[in-house]
Amino acid sequence: MTLKKYVVMSKFNSSDKFIYDKGFATKELANSYAKLMIDSNEYDSISYFCFEQTMDYDFYFDVPLPKKNNQDDDGVPF
Repeated sequence: MTLKKYVVMSKFNSSDKFIYDKGFATKELANSYAKLMIDSNEYDSISYFCFEQTMDYDFYFDVPLPKKNNQDDDGVPF
């Protein structure tokens, strides 16, 4: 399975909600897709955005964070 780190999303100018379009392994592929969609001019008043996924949550939540000197075992600063 290929990691799709770059996600192209679109948003109509009259809306505040993003729409998932596609995910890509490289930024170049994401840019090519966005350019193709812009050039096709299929919809009026739509913008395209590229989001880079920088965190792997499966890895992040499996690795405990280091304890700071000013925290108890429950993670609350004192």
